[in-house]
Amino acid sequence: MIINKEEVIVRNMKKVWALVLTTAMALSVLSGCSGSQKPEATAASGSQEQKTEGEKTEAAGNSEKETVTLRMWGGVPAEAGPQAACDNFNELYKDKGIQVEYERFVNDDTGNLKLETNLLSGTGVDLYMTYATDVLAKRAGGNMALDLTDLMARDGFDLKQYFGNMAEAYFVDGKPYSIPTKLDQYGIVINKDMFDEAGIEIPTDWTYEEFAETARKLTHGEGQDKVYGMFWNSQQDLSYVFGYLVAQTNGGDPMYLSETETSFTDPVVVKSVDLINSMMNVDKTSPTHTDSVTQKLSQEGMFLTGKSAMTVGPWMVRSIKDTATYPHDFTTAFAPYPVVEKGQRNYTQGGYGDHLCINPKSENIDAAWEFAKWYATEGMIPVVEGGRVPAANTYNPEEVAKAFLNGAEDHIDLDSAMKILITPADNYAVPSITNHIAEVKKVATEELEKIFIGQQTVEEGMAKAKERADALLK
Repeated sequence: MIINKEEVIVRNMKKVWALVLTTAMALSVLSGCSGSQKPEATAASGSQEQKTEGEKTEAAGNSEKETVTLRMWGGVPAEAGPQAACDNFNELYKDKGIQVEYERFVNDDTGNLKLETNLLSGTGVDLYMTYATDVLAKRAGGNMALDLTDLMARDGFDLKQYFGNMAEAYFVDGKPYSIPTKLDQYGIVINKDMFDEAGIEIPTDWTYEEFAETARKLTHGEGQDKVYGMFWNSQQDLSYVFGYLVAQTNGGDPMYLSETETSFTDPVVVKSVDLINSMMNVDKTSPTHTDSVTQKLSQEGMFLTGKSAMTVGPWMVRSIKDTATYPHDFTTAFAPYPVVEKGQRNYTQGGYGDHLCINPKSENIDAAWEFAKWYATEGMIPVVEGGRVPAANTYNPEEVAKAFLNGAEDHIDLDSAMKILITPADNYAVPSITNHIAEVKKVATEELEKIFIGQQTVEEGMAKAKERADALLK
């Protein structure tokens, strides 16, 4: 990657300005809430000059207090970037009385329950990540996420300025309860070496049948030596497995037609479930759901050991780059999700993710707000190495691409990664309906599981799912 001299000069000037601003802010009285380090956000906030004398006195007293230590919870392992990001913040803010400690929680039912227990108790959590829009809605409604409206207005921090109009798609009841930090762009993860050996080009668009045929061509061997064309990771969350496929054609609400009706008998939904079921139980190009569960098969264990030619999820990037834990010598490429028929590509699977929230019960809300602004607009480069692309428009694309590829130049195909994971696309499949989402997902999972283990047909199972779920919505 070539970076010209002018770009280097511009970046250095940005760093100089950032240092100047940091120094200036450090000399001001800290009340726990300063404007963003960015010039535009700082200029927009006039509240700092309008404080009462009492507030000024209190702020002066606060400057002499011990350093505020924030607890930031996230689902990404500390060593995959979050700890480095926190370290950078701590260095920048060490003279401003704010430090942050990172606490990792596993992003599963148990881990999220642990997080929410701490949120409700009001202890141990100042900021945290939420990874699904339905969970964000639940936490906003349950007083586990702070409404950021007043803080944003006070500091002139306009989400549209940094994230465009799509930022409002993640509001809950018209209000911002989080800052989206990550650009979510999903695709099929591909062993490029296997594709090359089979004479198959990396797809830029394909149909369900082309996808299934590719999996058939790449499946070979028997028993312990079998290599599968695809691994669906069905034991993780069955509702997500088919949802990824459906959203590519139908948009951001793969399980809903409206607030009062699910889409489980929609032709695209039925064909998506049938595709997965056929690959598992007819073509045998993917491990069965039963095998995945009983043998505890993982994406890393299947894909990175060469047991499957394809899988799903941009989160695989951090494991792909961790060659010490997952040694492999092939190149990974990326392709879009298939659609039912040619010409149906209306949506790009993804949008914004890694929603950074503040605990309303935190005793250090202003300090947490400072970290949230900084992290979203300035601090995310260390987590890019783990495959998390910043959503804010404040980052240099070349710097992001360089960090994304860092340490994996021989293991990641940059061209396909740029197209599928890094370069922002148009018309994202953004979820908008969350009515009884937890119960609807539970119904879908129960009926899908019966389909995948052969207890009912696809048509029977999805009809039952619709009947059960629609009853919840009325």
